[in-house]
Amino acid sequence: MEVIAILTAMTKQGDVIISVNYSKAYLKQLRTTNIFRCLQCHEQVILKVGTINIPHFAHKYDSECSQAFTEGESADHLNGKIQLYDFFKQQKIPATLEAFLPKLKQRPDILVQGLQSLVATEFQCSQMDVTSMTERNNGYKSHQIMPLWILRTPPISELPTREIGMMKLSAFRQQFFIGYPKFGTMIITYCPKTKQFHYITNTLHIQSNTFIIKRKSLPIAKQTWPFALVKLISYEEFQHYLQLYKEQRIKHLENLYFHNKRGIQSTFLRICYKWQVYPKLLPQFIGVPSAHAKAFQVHAVEWQIQFIDHLLALQVPIDQANHQHCESFLRDRPIGPTEANGKLQAVQSYLKLLQACLINSETSIYRSTFNIFKMNKILYSDFLAN
Repeated sequence: MEVIAILTAMTKQGDVIISVNYSKAYLKQLRTTNIFRCLQCHEQVILKVGTINIPHFAHKYDSECSQAFTEGESADHLNGKIQLYDFFKQQKIPATLEAFLPKLKQRPDILVQGLQSLVATEFQCSQMDVTSMTERNNGYKSHQIMPLWILRTPPISELPTREIGMMKLSAFRQQFFIGYPKFGTMIITYCPKTKQFHYITNTLHIQSNTFIIKRKSLPIAKQTWPFALVKLISYEEFQHYLQLYKEQRIKHLENLYFHNKRGIQSTFLRICYKWQVYPKLLPQFIGVPSAHAKAFQVHAVEWQIQFIDHLLALQVPIDQANHQHCESFLRDRPIGPTEANGKLQAVQSYLKLLQACLINSETSIYRSTFNIFKMNKILYSDFLAN
């Protein structure tokens, strides 16, 4: 079993000791005259002062406290929360390292005084399932404590090489999205090695766990409290997003045509064949990053072509389609994960977009014409709203 490292303990006199606040020489002297106990379970802990690792306290291997309430910590985790704790101290913000909350049986990395409430700041370096994170969040909120999760910055090889680029965000990473009314959603990450915050912001879903993002870096020396936030992208920056999106759309269409594992059984290819349209020549309005499209998980071109084909089968022109047709589409043509929420919103948003930009409606809907410039403006507006 992994040894659990903690940075705070209590002496027999009742004094709280934070190991990183003292020199190794002092700690070695201190452990010769003191017994230390865990603030959480009050069991005896051992003060470890080595030449490689950060001085810390550790439970014994068979400690119930270790098994029940804490998790093993890497050097990055220890360094990260020490650096964050020092940041709050330098900002003169009331903060407690590894504060134990008895009613919750939780020990957030740092408990910070926010503007309106306490903030449980968690620096997460290891994998965590959705259920555990949700339970912690609900526990904190039930005691009027706001959770703030800071993810360990992903390896540089996984970040876009430029400020705006593509990035894969696993289901684990997506748990760390925080929504701000004026700034949209973002993931706040921190790298203990470079002592920099990295923000993953302004995400636009492409397919599965691939997104277009904007990333910004901020040295901890320039950070503020409350944390600095990244502005929503400008319309000019959104044009860059759209260009990247179009490039990925073409690549995806080529994959669907040349490397489709289902072959002639592919619904997508069968529709293209029925329409007598080469996939790469599909009109631009099929496969656009409309609002809520992430709910389908697949690339938007795959469900939007089916929606258009559904209306075509019903002989319903774009300008006459309504909410009921969106619902019937989802009933008749299941696409993507069945448990996903937001699919109806996605289809309705797409229909609303088409109707707002329609120029000429044709019997063969895919031959209809749309105001693409207006469409891009609406897409940007919807992007900001989300």
